[in-house]
Amino acid sequence: MNRELTQNTPEWLELRRKKIGASDAPIILEVSPWKTPYQLWLEKTTGASTPMSPHQKRGHDLEEPARRVFEKKTGLVMFPKVMLHPSHHWMMASLDGIDIDGKAIVEIKCPGQADHDLAKAGAVPEKYFPQLQHQLAVTGLKMMFYFSFDGTNGAIVEVERDNAYIANMVELEKIFWQCLESCTPPSMNERDFVNHDEETWLETSQKWLTIHEQLETLGKEEKALRESLIQMAGAHNAIGGGIRVTRSLRKGNVQYGKIPELQDLDIEQYRKEPSEVWRLTAV
Repeated sequence: MNRELTQNTPEWLELRRKKIGASDAPIILEVSPWKTPYQLWLEKTTGASTPMSPHQKRGHDLEEPARRVFEKKTGLVMFPKVMLHPSHHWMMASLDGIDIDGKAIVEIKCPGQADHDLAKAGAVPEKYFPQLQHQLAVTGLKMMFYFSFDGTNGAIVEVERDNAYIANMVELEKIFWQCLESCTPPSMNERDFVNHDEETWLETSQKWLTIHEQLETLGKEEKALRESLIQMAGAHNAIGGGIRVTRSLRKGNVQYGKIPELQDLDIEQYRKEPSEVWRLTAV
């Protein structure tokens, strides 16, 4: 089933809120470096949106030129199109390009150098793979093109449909969809933060920030004074003014990675249980 919508219109944005699109797949499968499932759930349930990043704006601006370069390289004529899955009503895909016969589709990316080098080597970055398989699931095709564009030229990678991967992906997307339908948030992971704006939190955080800044200043001053005393002590232990300066040698750390006998040993079996560590940082 096709949906004749123009991408980047208010109608298209509203449809994306109500469906699970191809760009949602990497987030739901937790391979996206930019967003978590919980953050995606918040966006879809509240209608909140994040401003377009410089990276996203670059990709948006270069999409049409990239499509023309892809067409020249392949001889295909491609059109953007929004499609819905024939049976999973909650699945959609906003295609960067599909040919007139509906037999070829392309996903265009204008990535950084590392990801572009991967494409030139014939590989697709892991963070984009679910998006491509989602598009293959929606369209029913067995193969599609991944086109990495550097602003002038591009690299084409043929991506085969992976039915086992799609089956697992669809199950995870369905669970996420049920979270949307029931207004129940998915589990949060370590990249998610709960925002606190209550008075007690704000007062405590301000006190911590003040003390943290003071400690940083004192730490720098202590380091400078320590270095001065070490220099004045010269190469000898020293005492005076209520302090003792003592020189000693510390053994170097063992470089376990360079021990030949340990190269084939699974040292993970000797690792202790993980311990919880909290860190406070000023933002």
